[in-house]
Amino acid sequence: MADIVTSIISASLPLATPILFSAVGEVYNERAGVMNLGIEGIMAVTALASVWVTFSTGSYALGFLAAIVVGIAVALVHSFACVTIGINQLIAGLMIFSLAEGIADFGYRTVSAVVPPTVEPLQALNLFGLGEVPLIGPLFDQNALVYLAFALALVMGFVLYRTTWGLGVRGAGEAPQACDAAGINVNLVRHLCVLIGGLMAGLGGAAMTLGYLGIYQGGIVAGRGWIAIVVVIFARWSPYRAILGSWMFGLGFSVASNLIGSGVGIPYYVLLALPYVLALFVILVVHRGTKPPSALTVPFRRR
Repeated sequence: MADIVTSIISASLPLATPILFSAVGEVYNERAGVMNLGIEGIMAVTALASVWVTFSTGSYALGFLAAIVVGIAVALVHSFACVTIGINQLIAGLMIFSLAEGIADFGYRTVSAVVPPTVEPLQALNLFGLGEVPLIGPLFDQNALVYLAFALALVMGFVLYRTTWGLGVRGAGEAPQACDAAGINVNLVRHLCVLIGGLMAGLGGAAMTLGYLGIYQGGIVAGRGWIAIVVVIFARWSPYRAILGSWMFGLGFSVASNLIGSGVGIPYYVLLALPYVLALFVILVVHRGTKPPSALTVPFRRR
């Protein structure tokens, strides 16, 4: 029994990693006053970019770089539309989602017509030798992206709450007029945060293909971008709490996959729905009493 529990918890960490990357990036987005509903699409197109570049060049570093560049490029479009022009952020986000998903599907059909790009997923790293410890060892025998995701969440939480720039980010989403009066370039802060969100979503996409799947397929993201937005709400716009929220959903995916593999009598489609039922529960219950940044989705214009 202990081995099964350890196996489920260990598998939940890489499953939580793409969600955590994207959720922390979206925390910065929304803390600065910009919502990006296009995360799902960004994760899809960057997942394809990372595995295709890695397959073509044999370099994982170039694959990660491709995911970052593509994620930032798509976020730049969203930033221009929402921050520079000031169009409705919800509409812009859905347009980004449709555009990026379409590019990913077209790109996949194009490159797979020759040969489907596949790579060997990143090897696990035995952190400080802790992977040899009985029972808890598998928790510390993960690929580098798992460690990077949790480390970045902690660092970005520190930056948000303990630095002057982080104070400016929070001010841009709570009181942009006051920030402007204090000499802070609100729109520049928002541009940078949207690009950070695109970068993090790009890492989330790469974490899916290079981290544990090694291949891209249509529908590979499977709602994880939307779940990342739910995690932001659950976390009450905190990178620290996003760690718990992302792990909770990763645990749901892990439980579902382990139970499907064990041959229990529960229909597999019921088990596959488990993480999404959990997301619905979070929206209906946890969202009560949460207060988003005051200027979220409100364009800023100097008076």
